[in-house]
Amino acid sequence: MSAVAAAARTAAPESTGEPAVLLGVDVVETARLARAVERGGEAFARHVATEAERGLTSEAAAFSVKECLIKAVGGRAPGFGWHDFEAVGGAPAAWAGRLLDEAAAELAASTGVALDGGAAYALHGASRAAALERLRPPQDAAVTGAARWGSGGGLFVALAIVYVDRKEGARCPG
Repeated sequence: MSAVAAAARTAAPESTGEPAVLLGVDVVETARLARAVERGGEAFARHVATEAERGLTSEAAAFSVKECLIKAVGGRAPGFGWHDFEAVGGAPAAWAGRLLDEAAAELAASTGVALDGGAAYALHGASRAAALERLRPPQDAAVTGAARWGSGGGLFVALAIVYVDRKEGARCPG
């Protein structure tokens, strides 16, 4: 078992036997990603990123991170849209941030790419429903995400987690 898997077991709040963290990774050649962004131009940017998140991440980061989030929730659910995931201000829950940092360090060590970019992510629509199905959070929990990314050595590397963020009095919106 990797250190990240072990940390996921110990970091998850009030384990119920169901997975508490979903993880996705995307490693792509920087040139290939740059060609896709350039070829798609403004239409690509609008398709992948919401208006609100365009200032928070680059188009390349938005695409790669959302690929990670898609993997984390189990694929593109019926009704999927790229705007199902939206970069938002703020930080992940402290325990999830520690887990993400540890996983990012392991991924950086194996790829040689420092994952120095990051953002928290809100989940919406079909992808949120898929995450809820996989995580099965208690009624007072919210499902959210966070990501780290970086580029170097011809690679763009991204890592994302989707997790149950249990907060006092919080409810999962329906």
